[in-house]
Amino acid sequence: MKPVKILQFGGGNFLRCFFDWMLQRVSDAAGIEYEVTLAQLTPGEPVFDIAAAGEYHVLLRGYEGGEYVETLEAVRVIRNAVNPSENPAEFIEAGCEDLALIVSNSTEAGIFFDPKAESPHNYPSRLAMLLEHRAHRRLPPVMIMAMELNDRSGDLLKKTLLQYGNAFAYGMEFSNYVESCSFYNTLVDRIVPGYPADAAGSVFAKIGREDKWLTSGELFHLFVIEGNKKILDEIPFHKAGLNVIVTDDKLDFYHDRKVRILNGAHTASVPVALLNGIESVDAFASHPEYSAWLAGLMHEEICRAMEDSRQDSRQDSGQNSMQDSMNNSAETHAYADDVLARFRNPALGHKFRSIALNSVAKANTRMRPTLEDYFRKEGKTPPRMTEAAGKLCSLYGKGKIAELPGGPLELTDFDRIKGPSLADRLESFFPDLSAALKEALLRELS
Repeated sequence: MKPVKILQFGGGNFLRCFFDWMLQRVSDAAGIEYEVTLAQLTPGEPVFDIAAAGEYHVLLRGYEGGEYVETLEAVRVIRNAVNPSENPAEFIEAGCEDLALIVSNSTEAGIFFDPKAESPHNYPSRLAMLLEHRAHRRLPPVMIMAMELNDRSGDLLKKTLLQYGNAFAYGMEFSNYVESCSFYNTLVDRIVPGYPADAAGSVFAKIGREDKWLTSGELFHLFVIEGNKKILDEIPFHKAGLNVIVTDDKLDFYHDRKVRILNGAHTASVPVALLNGIESVDAFASHPEYSAWLAGLMHEEICRAMEDSRQDSRQDSGQNSMQDSMNNSAETHAYADDVLARFRNPALGHKFRSIALNSVAKANTRMRPTLEDYFRKEGKTPPRMTEAAGKLCSLYGKGKIAELPGGPLELTDFDRIKGPSLADRLESFFPDLSAALKEALLRELS
């Protein structure tokens, strides 16, 4: 049986601890061989070293049924690597093989159209270039799975590819090929702190060697996929007992719940924690003062805003199911309690400095919906989320290198701040807010 070939944009900790770990689980359970080729996303990303290693390990830690559990698993699915910017010809050849799937996780900032671009220079424009070559060679359509946290990331990626195709004059053959491909919207959910420095020594002793690409995460995982179920022909997740849901109609609920509660709480906590000298998520979630702040943020503001937005959506579409509303509300609050427990897991050692990466883009995706829905319902701003927005403006008001109680932090996306004033910074995080909400936020923050 030929291996199932997958082109993966990025070899970061998350994909290796989540998707590639799943591929290995399915391979072991179903006897399917997977062959992943990593395409370098960012300069300096060590995709060639990861592929050359041939194997890395995933350490999962957490509480299950009230008991602390650790697992250590080897992952061997990554076989090759290419650099699209330095060797585009090699990249194109790798992408024109008998591919089953293309996957990516480039953060919320990764999928965008640059109208000034004259040639491929970022992830979606290089993927467009690759698909143009596949179309020209009349290769079969390919499945494309976007694991970014943007709302309906697969649809967004498809739209962006067509924009680049138009900008680069790829023509109708390219557009038709893109339309023939299967794009998947997804939700990914697992906290992945990355390299576990605290446990590396014991892991190396156990496996008998050093593993530079060792990564770690929590036991919990959830993968929700919306799209053609033929994905299960290539990756039968169910045969490995994985928590994967393939759905036609409930992705929006799972996506909204996770992005607002888990990711929204993460991003909102970053400036509050770092400006107060708290460096890790578990320390913040267990803090005598901020644990209550975090619980209030989730239950009284995020969950409250979500209930209202979902109810309004059902009424607008003519669906007036009180039972559905009650079920979704109960699921949302239960999920918030689960997230609070996950945040308190000391084994994760999840650092706020890592979560802070790309906060400008993340704030708009993760915090904005709660600000808007809560304000629409209550006629006032949510106090804790507003405090977090103010602290975020304060953090980015310190310059590109922010001096913090725990040491300096380089704000790598500082150049996305539109100006020095509070209004400029607020507009950078939450562009084009309604006049009423913007005025209320500025009034509160001033």
